[in-house]
Amino acid sequence: MGYKKTVTAASLVHEGHPIATQAVPKDFAWLRDSTGSETQTMYFHLDNGCVGFVQIAWAYLAMITTIETNAMFYVPGHKCVFETHNGHTLKVSKDSYEYGCKGLSMAWNKEHNKLSVKYTAGKERNAKGVAATFEFVRQSDGYKIGDGKNHIGDGTAAHYFYPTGEVTAQGEINGEKFESKGVGLFIHAHSGNIMPYNVGAEWNLSFFTGRRESTNPDTKERSTFHVLQYLTPESYGAVNCSNAGLTEDNQLRAVFWDTTVEHKDLAKDDNGSGYDIPKRVIITSKGKTTDGKPITVTFDAHPSYRLHDIDVLHEMPYVVRRLVQALITKPFVFERYEDNAKVTVAVEGEEPYSLVGVAFHELTMVK
Repeated sequence: MGYKKTVTAASLVHEGHPIATQAVPKDFAWLRDSTGSETQTMYFHLDNGCVGFVQIAWAYLAMITTIETNAMFYVPGHKCVFETHNGHTLKVSKDSYEYGCKGLSMAWNKEHNKLSVKYTAGKERNAKGVAATFEFVRQSDGYKIGDGKNHIGDGTAAHYFYPTGEVTAQGEINGEKFESKGVGLFIHAHSGNIMPYNVGAEWNLSFFTGRRESTNPDTKERSTFHVLQYLTPESYGAVNCSNAGLTEDNQLRAVFWDTTVEHKDLAKDDNGSGYDIPKRVIITSKGKTTDGKPITVTFDAHPSYRLHDIDVLHEMPYVVRRLVQALITKPFVFERYEDNAKVTVAVEGEEPYSLVGVAFHELTMVK
């Protein structure tokens, strides 16, 4: 059987040139190509314990355009809230730095260092639904691997990252108002000339926030580590594509383009998806610090606390569901949480150290 090729962005970087490069504002502008998919997503960990994300998602499937808002909010001790809604019509400003649909809007300021987010989709449809506003003030430069684009067959899949930002949030969850600050991660993802379900057969995303183990638990210095890794379908060579970043004290410390993800302690999902789900995930990321030193981060994760399982087909509009169902058996997204996470950092020539904190994990199976 002949495979269509997958060529990663990292492999296209010429020898002697940096593999990780700075992402610039235009990398976060809304593109909205004629075929493919696009998402703008902000993940957050707040000081009140709330963990989650808000997302605008656009996709073009066989002459059908879908626009959705997706949001998840988890407050320890309370039931996780996940909402997905039809966004109807997408509106994009002339400069493509303001975009929104029914229930969710995002807008960058002129300096492109502050993102304002307004989520009203839940409250518009249910008096007990979620409403929230956020300000994401980015603290470090953005990054991308090479030019950000992996080439999958005749299409491309691109990811651009703002790895850390200070988040201020206020809103209402489960009928209770809240106001808190925290840290966030912002990702712009885009695929062109390829159907969304052909980009990756398995996706792993983790977003860790915490501190150095050796510091006082009340320290205000924050560390984050995030990974976005996916395996292209077998028809495109089953190639590992990955991005990862480490920040400390609100500054980008390292970027990684060589990440392996091992699923351990597999157990049959008891919620009916039919998949075997790992209770332990070993993430190993290799890259370089911003000053050029080789670095390895190891995250022995235990994503055991179930937040929510998303039956993707069930959430899709009827016509789109019938189309996708003919090509994919059971696309599922598994959202998990870890409240005692530890990340090990080893920089060449330095003493290894650990980071401790909490982590949000997302496993997507498209098979």
